[in-house]
Amino acid sequence: MMRNAVHCGSLESERYWREEDLASLPAIPDAKALAIVQAMDEMLFVFCGSGDVLLTRQGMNRAQYDYLQALGYAFSTNMDTLRLETVESVPAQAALNIFELLGRMDAGQEPDRLIPEGALLEPFAVLPGTQEAVSRYKLLPTLPDEEIVRAVNTKSYSTAMRDRLGLPNIAVVVDSLEELLQSGQALLEKGAFLIKDEYGVSGKGNQLVDSERMLRRMAGHLESSRNQGKRIRFVLEPLLDRETDFSCQFQIDPEGRVTLLSAQQLVNKGFAFGESRSPQPSLLDKLDKEGYWETMHSIGRELHADGYYGEVCVDSMLLRDGSLAPLVEINARKSMSLIKHHVDRRFKQEGMHTCLIQVPLAAMGKVHYEELLERMEETGILFSLGAGEGVMPLTSSALQPLDPSRAAGSTKGKLYAALTYRSEDSKRGLIHTLDESLMRTGYTILR
Repeated sequence: MMRNAVHCGSLESERYWREEDLASLPAIPDAKALAIVQAMDEMLFVFCGSGDVLLTRQGMNRAQYDYLQALGYAFSTNMDTLRLETVESVPAQAALNIFELLGRMDAGQEPDRLIPEGALLEPFAVLPGTQEAVSRYKLLPTLPDEEIVRAVNTKSYSTAMRDRLGLPNIAVVVDSLEELLQSGQALLEKGAFLIKDEYGVSGKGNQLVDSERMLRRMAGHLESSRNQGKRIRFVLEPLLDRETDFSCQFQIDPEGRVTLLSAQQLVNKGFAFGESRSPQPSLLDKLDKEGYWETMHSIGRELHADGYYGEVCVDSMLLRDGSLAPLVEINARKSMSLIKHHVDRRFKQEGMHTCLIQVPLAAMGKVHYEELLERMEETGILFSLGAGEGVMPLTSSALQPLDPSRAAGSTKGKLYAALTYRSEDSKRGLIHTLDESLMRTGYTILR
């Protein structure tokens, strides 16, 4: 008997895995960025089968829901924001991940009406509060232990995995300020290096150090009062001369079978996600020749031996000297590249290319998402089942997320979309028309 699944998750998983007693690198808290990431959970519709349930923090826009149904997705979802009546302040709600929210909801709220008893939970990642949500809604737990998930997602775990598999390992794990200064100075003699936070994610939790002055500033920050009494644990790595970022997605079942799903090439902006696209044939040839896929199978087997099963995304790099860095880091969760793979699986046609893009936006006052969809349809760029080429918006709420820090009238957001196109020329044309549609709807493009 096929059971329906409930899909949900908080895409900023690392934020919730992070232990309170870990010292942190300098960062400016950004409530606007958090609001966007919290609204990205809408993209999990790509994993929904017929009759499944998608729960999103903000509730999906009706126009987006109708559009996805027209593309053949047959899931049900909440249209209202998930919020706790007992927690008044918006920032306090924002601090909870979606499972913590769901686990504390009063009986009779919208999720109760949507979730069938005995459904399978399909999280983006296992987080604190996941087991409470499983109990509260009588879901089927086929999930690894939360503490194991937390451990295998650290940067030091990825570093140790290189040694376990006999891969070249340029990283140093430091557990004290003395070690940080000593190892940092040794690395600086050869060039710039990165300090990586245990739970850093692309764009955050990486600090580039290119001088002794910068290293001393970092040490000073870690000694300061805000880090008093906190544990020092960072990974230091020489800055690699990378040519291409790419990643491999695979699945480990509870019995330990590893199934490779896809590889995706990443176009990063600095350290942050920019675009995910299908890899060039030349890269795939190189991966075949260099035993890359066998390495991925080995990583899967070792993860299972440590008690993890579920989705995995391994970040890798091709360097300018032609060598491969097969294991940059392990992400034991679903990923943006897995979302791209699922769009491909469903819609990619012969002779077509696909990519996932993000467009950073700002808006003054209320902007209507329905208008954007209408404009895209009028200009002929909105992806439909009949059209080979087009732009498929993957989120509606992330364009104007609920932001507790919002100044009156102004919002920052992002459009995440999948593009299907025949050539680089047609891709440029789609992006140009998409930009025009966004601006005519009332958005300012920030790229």
